[in-house]
Amino acid sequence: MRESGRMKTQNQIITNENHESHNDSIIFDSIAPHPEPVAIGELLTEIETVIKRHVVLSDAAATALAVWVLHTYVYETRDTVAYVAIESPEKRCGKTTLLTVLAAMGNKPLIASNVTVGALFCAIDTCRPTLFIDEADTFLAGNSTMRGVINSGNTWRTAYVLRMSKSSRPRNQSPDQQSPDHKGAGQLKRYSCWCPKVVAMIGNVPDTIADRSIVVHLTRKLTTEIRAPLAELDPSVIKAKCARFAQDEVQKIRQFEKIRGDGLNDRAADTFDPLFVIARLAGKEWEEKLHAAALAISPASGAKNTAGELLLDVFTIFLSTGRPKIFTRQLVDYLRDEEYSITSTILKDPAINEHKIAEILRAYGIKPSPCRIGKVIARGYTPEDFSDALKRYVPQADLDARIQEVERQHKLFDEADKFAEDMKDLRRTIGAEKDDDEE
Repeated sequence: MRESGRMKTQNQIITNENHESHNDSIIFDSIAPHPEPVAIGELLTEIETVIKRHVVLSDAAATALAVWVLHTYVYETRDTVAYVAIESPEKRCGKTTLLTVLAAMGNKPLIASNVTVGALFCAIDTCRPTLFIDEADTFLAGNSTMRGVINSGNTWRTAYVLRMSKSSRPRNQSPDQQSPDHKGAGQLKRYSCWCPKVVAMIGNVPDTIADRSIVVHLTRKLTTEIRAPLAELDPSVIKAKCARFAQDEVQKIRQFEKIRGDGLNDRAADTFDPLFVIARLAGKEWEEKLHAAALAISPASGAKNTAGELLLDVFTIFLSTGRPKIFTRQLVDYLRDEEYSITSTILKDPAINEHKIAEILRAYGIKPSPCRIGKVIARGYTPEDFSDALKRYVPQADLDARIQEVERQHKLFDEADKFAEDMKDLRRTIGAEKDDDEE
């Protein structure tokens, strides 16, 4: 018997892109809004408490995720939608637990495990859900189409894919009854990818997804870190309050000006804008908490790409050496020297040489020019050559952190030199006293 009328649970799993399957639709549990208006700040605190009660994670992540839960109820009112990327180094770090907690409180949760591309965009287009993709490492790797669908879906202007679909005919009409022009005809259809998404996986989330996400890094909890079991999770009151929040505040959120968080790059600012609006409605305390959380967990707080890391390392070399000019070949030697706290991975390739470094930097508008150091003239760089690229591609927070690191190293070197001089003075003093005793 066809089961087209079967009620689906709110944690429906999509595994098949066959549109003629037994499940013709997905029905979500209806949420009756809370009878009384809610205090947004108190509701956010309540959501944050529930998250931390069940999962071991940073305070910054819990703060951002609490606001994100409310965001899932009003995401269509803003230009961008925030994603959540959950990553861990290995199994049993709490990814599925966190995903379950968020799904329990979020709006229209749809959990997808090993979902196909077709099922993904069809589900989003049909249901406008909050999509949860667990174990993403099993099917995202090497799947550029899937990544493209996910990447395109956080800005409403680009949140769609185009696919050819066969023209439908009435169920009681056979193919022979169709007109010749209609037989085999297809049409171009636009499918929406616009919805909040949570991607959980072992290993690092791909940069293109992390760049659009609240990135939550989980580690395996200690035996002393006790958390409540999921059996004790009852989200009914919170969901009712979230529904009431959406009912009362949707127009304010839609009309709110764009909020750009200081210290965030353009992509991170877009991601956090809808969350900043909610936090501002909740009050100054929550706005400040969320801004601090965004700075702490945004991918922009670390130079992820190879070139960005390379720019930061070159900046470190100029800062550490104090040299006004460096030949290209010297730069490569410095980059290979462990003394300078180099973080970029580019030189792990033994084939990388001064020509390859120059080629990479040229893409960022940085070109070597003839330099004179002493009697030697060769092609090289000055700190000014990197000034514009550093401003554009390396967050100020990373530059400030590297400056502090170099200053600490110099202080330690100075202390070590002073200690060595003191030891020499002490030895000279002891030697003089010994000579006096002998006389």
